[in-house]
Amino acid sequence: MDASAGLASLVRVFRQRAGLTQHDLAGLAGLSVAALRDVEQGRVSRPRASTLRRLVEALDLARTEADELVRAGSRDAGGAPSVRVGVLGPLLVTVDGVPVDPGSEAQRTLLGLLTLSPNAVVGHDSLVEAAWGTRPPSSARGSLRSRMSRMRRRLRPARAEAGDSQVLAASAGGYYLMVTGDQLDLLEFRHVVARARQEREAGELTDACALFGQAAELWRGEPLADVAALRTHPGVVALSRERQAVVVEYADVAAGLGRHEEVLPHLRQVAGSDPLHEAAHAALMIALAGCGQHDAAGEVFHRLRRRLVEELGTDPGPELVGAYQRVLQHDIAREPVPVNARHQLPPGTTDFVGRSAELRTLHESLVRGTSSATAVPICAIQGTAGVGKTQLAIRFAHQLLGTGEYAEQQLWVDLRGRSEEPSADPAVVLASFLGMLGVPPDQVPAGVEERAVLFRDRLHGRKALVLLDNAESEEQIAPLLPASPTSLVLVTSRRALALDGAFTLALDVFSLAEGWELLAAMLGPERLAGAPAAAEWAVELCGRLPLAVAAAARHLQALPGRDVSELPGRLISARDQFGADIPLTRAVRTVFAQSYRALNADARRLFRLLALHPGPKFTVECAAVLADLSPAHVQPLLDQLVDEHLAVAVARNRYQLRGLLAAFSRCLTERVDSELTRNAAAARLRPAADPRRERSGAGRG
Repeated sequence: MDASAGLASLVRVFRQRAGLTQHDLAGLAGLSVAALRDVEQGRVSRPRASTLRRLVEALDLARTEADELVRAGSRDAGGAPSVRVGVLGPLLVTVDGVPVDPGSEAQRTLLGLLTLSPNAVVGHDSLVEAAWGTRPPSSARGSLRSRMSRMRRRLRPARAEAGDSQVLAASAGGYYLMVTGDQLDLLEFRHVVARARQEREAGELTDACALFGQAAELWRGEPLADVAALRTHPGVVALSRERQAVVVEYADVAAGLGRHEEVLPHLRQVAGSDPLHEAAHAALMIALAGCGQHDAAGEVFHRLRRRLVEELGTDPGPELVGAYQRVLQHDIAREPVPVNARHQLPPGTTDFVGRSAELRTLHESLVRGTSSATAVPICAIQGTAGVGKTQLAIRFAHQLLGTGEYAEQQLWVDLRGRSEEPSADPAVVLASFLGMLGVPPDQVPAGVEERAVLFRDRLHGRKALVLLDNAESEEQIAPLLPASPTSLVLVTSRRALALDGAFTLALDVFSLAEGWELLAAMLGPERLAGAPAAAEWAVELCGRLPLAVAAAARHLQALPGRDVSELPGRLISARDQFGADIPLTRAVRTVFAQSYRALNADARRLFRLLALHPGPKFTVECAAVLADLSPAHVQPLLDQLVDEHLAVAVARNRYQLRGLLAAFSRCLTERVDSELTRNAAAARLRPAADPRRERSGAGRG
């Protein structure tokens, strides 16, 4: 429906509802019958703003109906508004898509005040007081007219014609801004919020949450933040409170769905703008706890309680106390972990290099594995964080598809075994897989075991490839395994998994040549040719870890004028500041931290203290001395480190923290352990590592 047809239909419907004839309405609106007939028959596409206002008043329309009528009658021929005004933040005006300065501070104040009451007359006295204060000069009325005239010209589109409706118009008692939700973000905000509340009342919480989020995203800061004269105006204060109420309502809906993270930034802004707003702070506490930040949620409560006592002499209200009790009791709903399962595999990276021996080994293992007539072949790729397990698995899978193998069906899921988010629930993954296999949602069984049975049935006899990426445990994987030997399962994990009948490939860091090849692929071989020794040194400084080498290359990509010879120095500086939030180490530190958090408290402490060992390799006895534990107690802790690929068993009774893991360990011990603890551990180690004591048989290391 075009603009004129929409307007014609609305006017006719509203007139008939009011029981008016065309002659009646024309008389009430001060229009000729011919003019009204032209509107109702769609011959007028853009009536004057004054005509629209007269129709609104004569039909006695509610605010939402008036906005709808104005919206229908104010679109230009292309359907897009040529004038837009933004008040949900600093005052923003665009005409024909180009930012326009409304003019002097007085003109900005006048326009800002009009936007607070869209499509309604603002009286002369109110406008004069806002722009010139309670004691205006005698010339204020005349100045008001001239400033409004200037502003009207600034707001007039270049393609406007005589007779077109104007955004800024005069009336007998003042001025008004005739705008739609497409032209004023405040109206758009209120329109979207109204839709969100309708969806919430209808029980459609997911749609309501999306609409509340859309409304919240319209805000760019405090309303009219750059119009100083209106900062304390009742309309601006009321608009700020309106935003606060909507964000709290949004948070309530999001909390019911367990979608705390998406509303968290808006709650922080609202709570920051009103440090005594108990409802906003209560919602902020719930959202923080829902994101796993229970300590931060508790700190919000204690900080606000102190402020309430100091500034108002009162205690927190029941809403805030209730939220705090829920935080303490962990009574916060969390959103089910979203998973990704597709018919097609994820695309491989164009920067994939090396791994020829590993790919050959995987292909050979598959030939051996498919000789079984009953068991599904499983290939498990294990290794430390950032070593390239996922990319190797994807490359191997695409190579198989390229030969026509397993082309019938491919399923992939990130199980988030070591992630900032909770690991994927096998029941949720199976529901997604079954949907991909054509099972209607209402036919997906409720229990995980029943879903697993149906999953195996749907894949029976099919040439299917299932890639289970970033697995956490054997228990997580077991329900996701097909039973047919015609299928293939690829598993990647940072943990050492015990999977019956599986071929396991322990993926190590790059060779020096492979690290060089990745730098050349990302930076170009000509850029490395001028400093080959520096490039090799950079690969070694990255511990040959693919993720770290790629991060170093991306760092240099962002600095096209810099020479490769500078890279080692930058890497040395980054390694020495491994705990700092700098791009060169951020990605590596993040993935290492995910594996570190999987350790129990004793294993974490041991990993940190191993940074104090003077050499790269250590024995069980040296580890025991550092941790002040018996070797029998330390051995299972070292096994944890090896299982999480945070340490490597290099020989019987000897272990090593390789490459950047040693820098990560040092960063942690300096951040977590006190100087007294570190000195005591080092002091215990010195006698154990003394060569004279070793020769006399007294050494433990």
